[in-house]
Amino acid sequence: PTVITESGRAVTAHHTVLVSNIIGVERNEFSTPVAPDADSPRPIQSLWDTWQEMHEPSVRRSLREWLHDSQMDLFDIHTGYSSGTYDLGQRAWAEQLYLSICHYIQQHLDPSNRAHRPIIDELQERMADKIYVNFSLFQSMPDAWGIDQLFPVLPLEGLNKTPQRRAVLLDITCDSDGTIDHYVDGDGIATTMPMPEYDVDNPPMLGFFMVGAYQEILGNMHNLFGDTEAVDVFAFPDGSVEVQLSDEGDTVADMLQYVQLNPNDLMTLFRDQVKQQQDIDEELRAQFLEEFESGLYGYTYLEDE
Repeated sequence: PTVITESGRAVTAHHTVLVSNIIGVERNEFSTPVAPDADSPRPIQSLWDTWQEMHEPSVRRSLREWLHDSQMDLFDIHTGYSSGTYDLGQRAWAEQLYLSICHYIQQHLDPSNRAHRPIIDELQERMADKIYVNFSLFQSMPDAWGIDQLFPVLPLEGLNKTPQRRAVLLDITCDSDGTIDHYVDGDGIATTMPMPEYDVDNPPMLGFFMVGAYQEILGNMHNLFGDTEAVDVFAFPDGSVEVQLSDEGDTVADMLQYVQLNPNDLMTLFRDQVKQQQDIDEELRAQFLEEFESGLYGYTYLEDE
């Protein structure tokens, strides 16, 4: 027989961890729905009827039926909006109510019920937070994009808390492919990542594990994001730890030189243009030059001010 092994990845992947910060979060917000106007079109009234039925104890219908009905009503409203039948306010109202319906259904699903699993997976993906992370998937985890390689990803705080949220991670490139589509989960492979409840204004750092095999070599300069800053961590028998900076990472100037742009020429050109502006004073002119130079010779990823 032909025996194929990935022992290289298994041996070398563990020694490197990528740590990055969250720079933005989009999450669904739920508010108490307001009843539509009495003369609203049928799909809008039907969507509202579904919401009321869900809160009426005497009504016996399956969660799947409510979800299906609300999806069909929302589809009709989107179609009507495209043809000019509904206005933007009606569409926004319908989408917000649909999210509230999904949230209600999600809270009443039982993960131990096998029949509920497809609905749980569908709603987890639809209701997941979108988390923007300060990294480039194509530079630091190209195999996640190229061959759907799985990498363990975890928040580095709150691991003693029960996961309450689901999230999808996106990088800061302009490419719609810059998202992690599959995650290692306790139940197997999932399309969203479990997260403990967290503060949007002070989110946790994230760790991307087992990236030590080939990722740095395969990484490409998509959007001119360069190598990340690297540190070596030394653990000693007495329990002490020493951290040493081994690579400061690429600067914007470094990356521009890869594409045959001279950063010094750019700096000179910008300085000349600023000097030609007669309507700004010397203080503002110096501020412009300082900010441009700081960006030009700074890190390719977002930095704290």
